[in-house]
Amino acid sequence: MSIIDRTESAFESRELVIARWINVLALFALIGVLAGSLHLQFGVGEQPCPLCLVQRSGMIAIAVGPIMNLLWGMRPAHYALSIFGAFVGGAGSVRQILLHIQPGDPGYGPAVLGLHLYTWAFVTFAIAVVGCAFMLLWNKPFEVGDTGVLGQRGFLRFAALVGIAWVTIDLLIVGISVIPECGLGMCPDNPEDINGLGVVGGLLMMVGVGLVAVIIAAVVDRRLPTDK
Repeated sequence: MSIIDRTESAFESRELVIARWINVLALFALIGVLAGSLHLQFGVGEQPCPLCLVQRSGMIAIAVGPIMNLLWGMRPAHYALSIFGAFVGGAGSVRQILLHIQPGDPGYGPAVLGLHLYTWAFVTFAIAVVGCAFMLLWNKPFEVGDTGVLGQRGFLRFAALVGIAWVTIDLLIVGISVIPECGLGMCPDNPEDINGLGVVGGLLMMVGVGLVAVIIAAVVDRRLPTDK
């Protein structure tokens, strides 16, 4: 292999690592958004409305693309799945914004920095679509035959496993918490609040979820084979 070929190969490898880290950071950004909504539910005690559940589902659907990229390699189709998820969640956000767009309408739920959570959710979905579009324009990570991080021991793989485990746990929490609220029928439009764990209790719950994700990731990381 010539010096030029080795240089190009190193450059492509570096770009792939950068793309992987972007996907990991995207996962943790989504985890932060989900943590806020789950703290509102279990800490404050405010049950999510049906449109809120649609938006949470959209957040988790966005995470599917980065998870697949990290597990099986960078593919344009994986980003496309995230874009579809963002459109579904964004539709729920827009619907809820329009329900409370009339002057004098106080909106649904608390406001953060002057905007309600469904408005922030729409901003998140828009950022996700734009981010995926930029990643799709970046061809190099798709051209190197990436097979994912599972065979490459290191901090990147561990961070990816933590993010994947954390999103999976959040998915289980969202899915299980819907059962007592909605049962087998339609979810109520304006569900009654529950006795939450309090601000401190909600934060401790979120920290506990993170610790469980770290433990799961550590166990999986030790058991995975490593490419030589």
